[in-house]
Amino acid sequence: MKENIVLITFDSLRADHCGHMGYERNTTPNLDQFFSEGCGYTDAMSPASRTNPSMSGIFTGEQMIYDGPVKNPKHSRAHLQKHETIASDLKSSGYRTGAFCPNAYASRYYGFDYGFDSFNDFMFTNESYQSLFDKHISESDLYTTLRNIRNFVQREEAFRTWESYIDRIETWVNESREPFFLWVFSMDTHYPYLTPKNHRKFSNLLEMYYYNYICYRILDNYDIEVSDETMQCIRDIYDDSIKFADQFLSELKRRLEPHEPTYVIHADHGEALAEHGFYGHFYPSLYQENVHVPLVVSGKNIPDSTIESPISLLQLRKMINDISAGAFTPETYPSKGSIFLSEYDGVRDRQVRSIRKGQLKFHSVIENANTKEELYDLTEDPKELENISDEYKNGVVQFRRLVQLQRQHESEVLRLQDIIQEQSADKRLLV
Repeated sequence: MKENIVLITFDSLRADHCGHMGYERNTTPNLDQFFSEGCGYTDAMSPASRTNPSMSGIFTGEQMIYDGPVKNPKHSRAHLQKHETIASDLKSSGYRTGAFCPNAYASRYYGFDYGFDSFNDFMFTNESYQSLFDKHISESDLYTTLRNIRNFVQREEAFRTWESYIDRIETWVNESREPFFLWVFSMDTHYPYLTPKNHRKFSNLLEMYYYNYICYRILDNYDIEVSDETMQCIRDIYDDSIKFADQFLSELKRRLEPHEPTYVIHADHGEALAEHGFYGHFYPSLYQENVHVPLVVSGKNIPDSTIESPISLLQLRKMINDISAGAFTPETYPSKGSIFLSEYDGVRDRQVRSIRKGQLKFHSVIENANTKEELYDLTEDPKELENISDEYKNGVVQFRRLVQLQRQHESEVLRLQDIIQEQSADKRLLV
């Protein structure tokens, strides 16, 4: 019998705010238990610093290539349709597949429902409206507008907590034949950090609302100026949201215990807390605070182990397929070469590419036709505060060449995609 598999994605959860990664606060006791009982990867890297490009890469195992703003749904839809995904792989292998995803940027609008028998993105709670949406609206640009209006009026989705849908998860699992694959995307660690009253430990009600307002004010700015006291209060409300989200793991494990699933737990990206002059993940950046994330695999057939080598979350598709096949081997997934990361911001025309090779990390940032290069040694400087590019000019030249080769490869892929699309269009005209 194949393993039941549960993939849990936390939004905006940085690794260094987790207990098993050495954080001084007890924010993640349940995740820490999964870590101690299973296989934990302490140096996991998300492929991008925002949900859509990150999850598109994670689901397919291939970095998403694009030449425009990632808010355009055509990019991820095309990417997810071109490749098989974790869900489509498992569905083809006989799995019943279901998702609970209140994140708009990983919704069916962006193509993430591919391969799922049941996909709950909470666009509509009324089934008749949902049916109408599925039939007429899901492929149009009305989606985002309607969704935002609904969120504003009902004040539901953007503030939806795991408590509001865990019963639905349990019902879906109990009604599903086995084996099943369940994907849950928790937004509880995403701004705004609105932790329910009984779960707040590091902040009070007034502080929660006030410092969320401060977050809103600095959300999309660079080179922000806030006091250390303010940033600590922002950390407090962020940590409260983490501790609340962590309780979801305990409750889900309790409810799904009869099914004995294997859990794969990770974050889509991290969250900047002014380490490099900005807050959150809306300003494109590939520094460690935005891409170093937790990754834990736990289940009855998963060996206890801790893997410290760098690993890209692009390996999750292979990893989950191996779990399904009973072939999971912890040490085979870390990168043997370079790890490529990329982000693009169409509003600022800002392209960020980073290469991780061992403990060296190189950034190439092109913004408004200006190029900036940075090099860091993560062993000596894990927070990437001391740029050593001037001291290691030969190394910078080698990394620059790798970036150029990556750009050439991506340009060729995009050119071939255009040719294929033109040929497909020509064939349709001849029919």
